[in-house]
Amino acid sequence: MIPLVNASVLILAFILLLVLLAVFILYREKNIRDKEAQKTALQQLRAANFQYQLEIEQIINYFATSMSGQTQVDAMLWDVCRNCIARLGFEDAVIYLIDHQTQILHQKAACGPKTTAFNVIVDPIEIPVGNGIVGSVALSGMAEIIPDTSLDARYIVDDAQRLSELAVPVISNRKVIGVIDSEHSEKNFYTAKHLQVLTTIASMLAHRIEKMHAEDMMREREIELIQLHADLATYQLTALRAQMNPHFIFNALNSIQQFILQGNADEANRYLARFSKLQRDILHHCDQHLITLEKEIEMLQLYLQLEQLRFQGDFEFSIEVDDEIDANEIRIPPMLLQPFVENAIWHGLMPRKENRQVQISFQPEGDHLLLCMVQDNGIGRVAAAQNRKECSHESKGLLLVNERLRILQQQYQQPFEASITDRLHPDGTAAGTTVTLRVFIGG
Repeated sequence: MIPLVNASVLILAFILLLVLLAVFILYREKNIRDKEAQKTALQQLRAANFQYQLEIEQIINYFATSMSGQTQVDAMLWDVCRNCIARLGFEDAVIYLIDHQTQILHQKAACGPKTTAFNVIVDPIEIPVGNGIVGSVALSGMAEIIPDTSLDARYIVDDAQRLSELAVPVISNRKVIGVIDSEHSEKNFYTAKHLQVLTTIASMLAHRIEKMHAEDMMREREIELIQLHADLATYQLTALRAQMNPHFIFNALNSIQQFILQGNADEANRYLARFSKLQRDILHHCDQHLITLEKEIEMLQLYLQLEQLRFQGDFEFSIEVDDEIDANEIRIPPMLLQPFVENAIWHGLMPRKENRQVQISFQPEGDHLLLCMVQDNGIGRVAAAQNRKECSHESKGLLLVNERLRILQQQYQQPFEASITDRLHPDGTAAGTTVTLRVFIGG
């Protein structure tokens, strides 16, 4: 009997073991199936995400390629609007730019019901910054998706009432310069994908606008430099030919005539020789932008010697060059000092009765500047101005040389400037005038 009971127990234990084994196998299989399902779902999610990112990348690459082919801001804005319709399935796309002086958003480009086939916006509207959804985005600098415009009191009807809206700011150098706006007739049309794409497009648009403006400024600068070179050449030529004004030429020829009438042929020949050499030098340097300081001093000496002969030695002059200066190496614009020297003689020295002196000196100022000084002991600018009212003589050379200095300074962005100082005796009477030229010589 006992062996029979033991056999039954063993059978029941075996059956129980089989059941447990079956349950374990079923549980393991379910666990494997669940893991496979999870793995499959994860793979599908990754594939979907990859597809999502691929689609976004393709759209963005398309916009980037299309924008890179544009050379004008207006044309690029219209191109972006058209691509929003074609590539993103929008019904409407409008780009606003801000006038920062008036704080008004202006519609600059559009695609959809707002436009004609000739890139013309029908009944364009203007929106103050802070007004409407577009104005709010421009003010905050934050993009907005409006799933139902009927529930948003800020919504402004443009050409027609639409039920959803997406507005993204265009930001350049941390400053909102415009807004890309799109409206749709369906509620809840715009998605996170639309927001991501349009935000990237707005960033690329801002970069391209900034680059185009920089290129435009560079082109304008190049044109300006070309014009400066042309103006400089024109003024230089005019100035060099006009330095010896008609008064001087007439007086020079009159002096030669007087020498001849007095029978002083030697003085006449000497005067004529120097006058001819000075005129040849001036004409020779008409087309030269720079000449050596040595040549400039040589022409100044010729001019001063002619004036001495004409005024019968009634004034003395001296020219001093600092020992540190190599006059053969330094190059300056030709005949810059002559008008100031002429002015010193005519208006400063000649009205003085005696002991007339003019001193010209050159000395370095640092490594890149030359200091040129013309100093006379004449009657001073106040008395000279009074005399000018009674005299018809007017030196156009000063006006021309000052204009040349202005152009040179603008061209090189370096000092080319003249200053005039009145000197006084201790008793307050005029002791003369000093003209100081600071000239850039490179280095």
